Amino acid sequence: MKEIIFKWGLKNAIEHEGNAQVKAVVPKVIGEKPELKKNVKELFKETSKIVSEINKMSLEEQVEKLKEIAPELLEKKKEKQELPELPDAIEGKVVMMWPPEPSKYLHIGHAKAAILNYYYAKKYKGKFYLRFEDTNPEKAKEEYYKNAINDLDWIGIKWDGIDYVSDYIEKFHEYSEKLIKEGKAYVCTCPVEKVRKLRHEGKECEHRNQSSKENLVLWKKMLSEFKEGDASLRLKIDMDHKNAVMRDPTIMRIILTPHIRKSGYRVWPNYDFATAIMDGFEGITHRIRSKEFEMRTELQEYIQKLFNIKSPKIIEIARFNLAGVVASGRMIREKVEKGEYFGWDDPRLVTLISLRKRGFQPEAIRNFAIHTGISKTESIIPWEILESENRKIIEPIADRYFFVKDKIKLIVRGIPKDFKSERLKHPDNLEHGKILYKINKDEKTFYVDRHDFLNAKQGDVIRLMDLMNIKIDVVGDEIVAEFESKDYKPGIKIIHWVFEKENVAVEVLMADASTVNGLGEKAIENLKEGDIIQFIRFGYARLDKKGKTLKFRYTHD
Repeated sequence: MKEIIFKWGLKNAIEHEGNAQVKAVVPKVIGEKPELKKNVKELFKETSKIVSEINKMSLEEQVEKLKEIAPELLEKKKEKQELPELPDAIEGKVVMMWPPEPSKYLHIGHAKAAILNYYYAKKYKGKFYLRFEDTNPEKAKEEYYKNAINDLDWIGIKWDGIDYVSDYIEKFHEYSEKLIKEGKAYVCTCPVEKVRKLRHEGKECEHRNQSSKENLVLWKKMLSEFKEGDASLRLKIDMDHKNAVMRDPTIMRIILTPHIRKSGYRVWPNYDFATAIMDGFEGITHRIRSKEFEMRTELQEYIQKLFNIKSPKIIEIARFNLAGVVASGRMIREKVEKGEYFGWDDPRLVTLISLRKRGFQPEAIRNFAIHTGISKTESIIPWEILESENRKIIEPIADRYFFVKDKIKLIVRGIPKDFKSERLKHPDNLEHGKILYKINKDEKTFYVDRHDFLNAKQGDVIRLMDLMNIKIDVVGDEIVAEFESKDYKPGIKIIHWVFEKENVAVEVLMADASTVNGLGEKAIENLKEGDIIQFIRFGYARLDKKGKTLKFRYTHD
């Protein structure tokens, strides 16, 4: 067990400027040795002990040790993700689409479905359409249309055309009337509760055998005078069908709420009717969608046969859930409206607008969608997979800065005159530049994290990262120390810090919507909104808003 903890502790330390974090190491250890999960308390205790030893080593020592015991963990492999071939796909002939409903903001589940459909369309040099399923005037809002377009563009999806199902409303009326005349649909004026009851029991209602002439009269009333709930247009299929979806389903219903894009219409298609016909208008050949629609495929194919539309190949995949988060658009909307979330960009959500503000990258979301693949098995996917994909992208570009969240004053005496030191903004990239530190007096006051001195005692030697080594003299309401030396000494504890009079107020909105306040080093004043950085020994963060206090959103560790 100790060997496994040690190697994963070293790897985590190297990824975090020489300081491993117990909570990040334990899952890796359990991943290799699942049986250790039976005694997590003991595992955490042993990991804490070993991580403490690792953190006393220099970064160089950590790298050399990991090279010795597990060199494979130092290799940065770029894995190529492959997905299975589409059935009956012909290069240049594939046409796919993705259909958001403009009733909510998109979340990562939506993104995965959109990415997979887009991926295959481009893989076979075909076409990809964005289709807004906006046939419910009560839900369609302008902000949702705009957000969907912005989000999909942000994650790198380029469509060959945009369709708004509401633009085809007259076609749906025309197709509905055709079915009535052919005796394949009828107007039902039963109350909704009665319709549900009879469908459940597999029984016909008295309207099922009305003549086409009677149905056309009632249809005209649906278009002009009936109120919501007074009537609906139903397909005449089989009230005793083993698939309840096929028991004379409603295909058109009355909604009197004015549509934001198409005013003057009061009868709108249901999902299955609209989807089946739109597939024909667009010439869709393949679709990847959630298996929650599995029972509806039969109905949609039935409708398509009525109008001689070639049915697309349907690949149904399981809905996936990220551990510990709400991903239902309906539930999110309800909680936003109730104030349980402060908005669609609440950091507790996996909406794309929230992930974007936290610093997740489009490439990471695309890689995540491909990585989790196509499966019909329901699963709860660990957050770590998404974070890992994102870390691969931001780690090479995010500059490093100091941030002290629970300050205690540190006074260092005896600093040499005109003392200077510098550090790279990014340890692996000289082009990112350096930060120069100057001290003109023999005494300087700093702020450091109180947690780093919980067990400090007189005589301890500690290193202020990339600055100097100090020897502790007094530990109390403030820390007093003496300058010891400039160059790093192997084996001593390394901590971050900020100057007392040269710092910036920082507020970090965490993933659980709590806030952490502290002080950042002066250099972060030069950041631009949207910049992603790493606060050393704290985590990655994205600058959300500049002001007297710099407001960041926490990304992940």
